[in-house]
Amino acid sequence: MNMNIYIHAFYTIVLRFRIRMNLNRRQLRDMSDPFSLTEETFKGIYRLSRQLTRDLMTDLSPFLQDNERVLGIPKHLKILATLNFLAQGSYQKAVGQDFFCPMSQKSVSRCVEEVTGALVEHFPHFVHFPSTAAEKTQEKQLFMTVPHGFPGIIGAVDCTHVAIISPPVEDPQYPAIVFLNRKGYYSINVQIICNARLKILAINARFPGSVHDAGIWTTSIVKNLLHTSYENGDSSSWLIGDAGYPLEPWLMTPVSGHNLTEPERRYNVAHKSIRNVIERLNGVLKTRFRCLSKHRVLHYNPAKCAKLIYACAILHNMCIHNGEIDIDIDHNDEEDNNDEPRNAENDHNNLREGRIIRNRIIRDYFQ
Repeated sequence: MNMNIYIHAFYTIVLRFRIRMNLNRRQLRDMSDPFSLTEETFKGIYRLSRQLTRDLMTDLSPFLQDNERVLGIPKHLKILATLNFLAQGSYQKAVGQDFFCPMSQKSVSRCVEEVTGALVEHFPHFVHFPSTAAEKTQEKQLFMTVPHGFPGIIGAVDCTHVAIISPPVEDPQYPAIVFLNRKGYYSINVQIICNARLKILAINARFPGSVHDAGIWTTSIVKNLLHTSYENGDSSSWLIGDAGYPLEPWLMTPVSGHNLTEPERRYNVAHKSIRNVIERLNGVLKTRFRCLSKHRVLHYNPAKCAKLIYACAILHNMCIHNGEIDIDIDHNDEEDNNDEPRNAENDHNNLREGRIIRNRIIRDYFQ
C-alpha cells in the first residue's frame, strides 16, 4: 500500500516537472524573436531572407492547422522549425533545442510533416516546366546568355542522389536492396531539370538509387511532353544531358568517339560548359538545404523523403524568384556526376532524327 503511494507521488512529481518544462519551453518560444537577428545570421539559420520568410508565413499560414491546445505551437514557429531542419539537416531533437523555437522532437516532427505537406500540396506551381511557345522562347534566350550558348536549349537535365536510411530488407513496397546505389549507400535518385538561372523546371524523386539516370528518363513526364511537342512540329526545342542519356530529337547529348572533327569538338566543349548549370544547381540545392546532403541522411521512409525533396525544390525556386541565389557551394558534398556514361537504349527513329538535329546544330553554329 505504502509502495503504491510512493509510486503515485513519484509520477505526480514527474508530471509536474514535464508541465513546468513545457511551460518554460513555451515561454522561451513566445519571448524569442528570430527576426531580430541580422540578415546574414538569419539566412545562415533558415536559408531564406527575413522578408521572404515573412512572405512565406503569410502565404502558407492559411493551410496550416490552428492551435487548439494551450501549449499549441504557433504557425510561424512551425514554419521556422521546418526551415531550420531543412537548412541544417540536423536531428529533429537538436532543432527543437534551438533557442528561437524550442520544442520537443515529436513536435518538430509534426511541424516538418505539416509544413512540407502544405508546401507540396498548395505550391507545386513554383516548379513549372515551359510548355507554351512564349515560355520556351524565354528559356532559350536565357541559355543564349550563358558562355558557349547555342539556340534551342530550354533546360539541362541530370540526376543526383539524396541519401536515406536503409528501408527494411523485407519491405514489400520499398525493399532496401533497390535503394542501394552503385556508390554503396542508400539513396533516392532524383531527376532534376533546371534553366540557365538555376531555377528548377521539373523534379522527379520517385525512383530508388539503383535506377540509372536513363531509366528514369524513359518514364519521364517531361520526355512525353517534349515528344508530343516534337510530333506537333516543334523541332527546335531541346534539353541537354550527359552521355548517360539517349540522343533524341528533344535531348541533345555529346558526340562520342575519338576521331571527332573540329566542329564536333567545339560542340562538345560548348555542351559541357552549358550543362554545368545543372551541376551547379545540384550543389546549390544541397548546400542551401543540408538535409539533402549525403553527409546528413534523411531518416524517413522513401515516400516522406520524396516529399521533403519536393518541398526543398519549391523553397529553392522561391529563393530564385526573390533573387536570392548568392550561396557558396560546398564542393565536398558534390558526388555528381553520379552515373557512369553508358550506351542508353534508344528508339531507332528517335536516334536517327536526333542525329540529324545535332548535326544541324554543329553545322550551323560550330563550323
